[in-house]
Amino acid sequence: MLEHITIEGVRNLTHVEMPLPAGATALYGANGSGKTSFLEAIHLLGVGRSFRTHQSKPVIQRDMQHCRVVGRARRGDLSVVMGLEKHLDGGVKARVAGENVASLSELALHLPLVLLDTEGLGIVTGPPEGRRRLLDGTLFHVEHGFLSLWKRYALAVRQRNSGLRRGILDSDKAWRQKIAETGTLLTQQRAEIATKLADELAGLAPAISDDLAGLEVVFRAGWDRKESLFDALERTADSDTAQGFTQVGPHRADLRLMQNGVLAAEVLSRGQLKLALVALKLVQGRLIEEASAVPPLYLLDDLPAELDQTHCASVCKELGRGRQVILTAVDRGSLETAWGGSPLNLFHVEQGRVQPA
Repeated sequence: MLEHITIEGVRNLTHVEMPLPAGATALYGANGSGKTSFLEAIHLLGVGRSFRTHQSKPVIQRDMQHCRVVGRARRGDLSVVMGLEKHLDGGVKARVAGENVASLSELALHLPLVLLDTEGLGIVTGPPEGRRRLLDGTLFHVEHGFLSLWKRYALAVRQRNSGLRRGILDSDKAWRQKIAETGTLLTQQRAEIATKLADELAGLAPAISDDLAGLEVVFRAGWDRKESLFDALERTADSDTAQGFTQVGPHRADLRLMQNGVLAAEVLSRGQLKLALVALKLVQGRLIEEASAVPPLYLLDDLPAELDQTHCASVCKELGRGRQVILTAVDRGSLETAWGGSPLNLFHVEQGRVQPA
């Protein structure tokens, strides 16, 4: 769990320093007061990037050259201090236990996060890239060695594509073989975790809402698995050369959200799609909890404004079982109602200042 956080220069949060107790912490205040920026700062610390923008400048407070987030995370009986600085030029520095990290992915090992943000509906309605990130983000915590395998596959595809675009490959069979070997293993891992997601979703979705009965996820590998990946690459080799890129493989995979055999985006309302996204994220959290030595921290951004009172209460009931959760909303009452009267650590946010309620 995250025990303490210090935030400097993240949007309008000039300086925030506060303990984070176990259980649920709720921040309330007017729009623009800094509630979402607080969640954004935690996301920076755990992931190395914002969930609101890919650029550094909007995240950093005006007239400052960088922002900084430092946290103390507990894993069993051990505490570790971790920190991140993001600079205007896009540079990022991160440290864990006083040592520079070689990769920002190391942050997630100490602070796994599950973000319930209904603004991210593109995961459900948009292109496959967002759904692949959700699938791979789960695998990162569940399957040891996944990240190394994913990097080897991605490197092989990039190198082959570079050669294809430049027309310098007399024969790329060696690259096709490398892509096939790593891609087949990667797909096996993805298929297994997709099955687990589907099994959990089948039970959880109807518990959140009757409207989600029959909701399921269906994994698509990125090629027709009636043939091997190597055979698929062989079959498309001439076309790949003409197009200048690799057309089949795990980089084209998808995790389709379906309801009773139809794409969910085609049959569910916008409100139901928001619920479906929340259910999918909750299932992701469950799988990380089962596999990781460090349970995830759940970040909920203004769900009372996005979901009706009944469904918001259903989501909070699922989360209120020993998990560390940080929620935001405009008014205090909606948070207390959603949380159902269970203990709630309340903080008021006003003009970038966070104070105990």
